[in-house]
Amino acid sequence: MKNIFAGFGTRSVFVNLIYMELMKREFVSYPDILAIYCHRPKGYYEKKACNREPGYGELKKAFPDVIKALEKVCPGCIIDNGKKGKGKAYKYIGKDDDPLAEERKAIEQKRVEDYVAFCKASAGILPASWFSAYFENTQLLLDTHREDESGMSHIRSSLEQNLTNIDLLPVFYKAITGRQVLQFSYQPFGQDPFTLTFHPQFLKEYNGRWFVFGEADREPYHAYNVPLDRIVGEVNEVDDVNYISAPKGFYQNFFKNIIGVTHEKDAKVEEVIIRTKTEYQHGLLLTKPLHHSQKEKLPFGEHEDGNYGEVSLMIEPNRELRGRILMYGENLEVISPRLLREQIKDTLTKQTAQYHIYE
Repeated sequence: MKNIFAGFGTRSVFVNLIYMELMKREFVSYPDILAIYCHRPKGYYEKKACNREPGYGELKKAFPDVIKALEKVCPGCIIDNGKKGKGKAYKYIGKDDDPLAEERKAIEQKRVEDYVAFCKASAGILPASWFSAYFENTQLLLDTHREDESGMSHIRSSLEQNLTNIDLLPVFYKAITGRQVLQFSYQPFGQDPFTLTFHPQFLKEYNGRWFVFGEADREPYHAYNVPLDRIVGEVNEVDDVNYISAPKGFYQNFFKNIIGVTHEKDAKVEEVIIRTKTEYQHGLLLTKPLHHSQKEKLPFGEHEDGNYGEVSLMIEPNRELRGRILMYGENLEVISPRLLREQIKDTLTKQTAQYHIYE
């Protein structure tokens, strides 16, 4: 029988949650678990529909799996309250306080091994706090949290945040290095989820968000881009499909001429000239370039038409570039190309129209 604690994602969260609640030796129902998962008070779903909540489908799969696993190791250790529908609840009455301890420890050990391998590969790239899911039971993390909460911490990064599905990073890294095909449910914003058979090839972080790129069984097929936070449910291994590798150097070239992760249709590499309006802004761009191709085109100073400086980039314009430029507000001006200048102007015009001053 498959270890019920194996896997990642929503189902894994539910399995652990159901098991821990049952070990309290109290009656537990589907609505009880959903309320905990959705941070609702106990009893919240007694009169509300459960099936519209995210993850409910995974809960329906996870609950029977936990019950079956417990019944297998200790027959008769689960009783129910005799009710039907949402009111039906289950209670653990076995003698052992942790009957699935071996299964849990086996998975925890495997995850630590995967984590260690991933850390070795990503040393110096990622903030340690992003791996907190793997350190939840260690004294080190507890001490770090205590220092942070008490105001004794001496360092913090803006990247230190609880990212959805951050625990999948080692999973995809292992699949990439092990040439393993995966299958999971992917739900882009505003769309229904769909199942994707995926050959993971490259991990990329941009602006605090992680993406996995690879070969997929649907368009655009090559360099298919999946944000980790849009994966729902389990990530499963597929053993009857041959893994497809990316050509050598493919992703280095793929990201070479863009900011972020997006290649826009018909976009091409061209010179982008940006004018800086303050000496501070000019210096900031020189010390924190927008792109590796950036060069100083004109030092900041007094010119016939005003005080400014200019930098140039050889880049493929995309939404990430536009976003970075807009982030600096009135301190930057796109001089060329014309299309990019018009796009920035159009965005600013629409933004300005939204800000009515009410009397």
